[in-house]
Amino acid sequence: MVVVLSEELASELDRKLKEWFLELADILGWRVDKVLDSYRLAQRSVIIDVRDDGREINGVRLRVPSESRDTYYYVSVGPYGAKCTCEASVIRGEICKHIVAGLITWNMISVIKYGKWLELRGIEWLGNRKKNNNDEKP
Repeated sequence: MVVVLSEELASELDRKLKEWFLELADILGWRVDKVLDSYRLAQRSVIIDVRDDGREINGVRLRVPSESRDTYYYVSVGPYGAKCTCEASVIRGEICKHIVAGLITWNMISVIKYGKWLELRGIEWLGNRKKNNNDEKP
């Protein structure tokens, strides 16, 4: 089955996605281009599991390729927390680009299946973890 979106609906989705990315960058203290890098990383990731209670998506698990090594990282994100097997997350406790890729994937599945955008400000752990100071906005 092929779904064709009207130009108006496609334009609205594009606008909402841009707003969502900008809000995510603001919460993380990241530049938008770093969030977009995570979006591209999400596109190359493999979904391992989707937690769906029949009303909403409650999280996802992914296998995310490393950008610098011949390996994968495993990511789990949901309303109560996020974990990644990369060094930035495990050793330094940072919200890494792999976790952000998981968050983006979670949001996209939620939008596609239920028409619900993740309320980023309602995800407590998103604002309560260490942020990589090298990625802060100038």
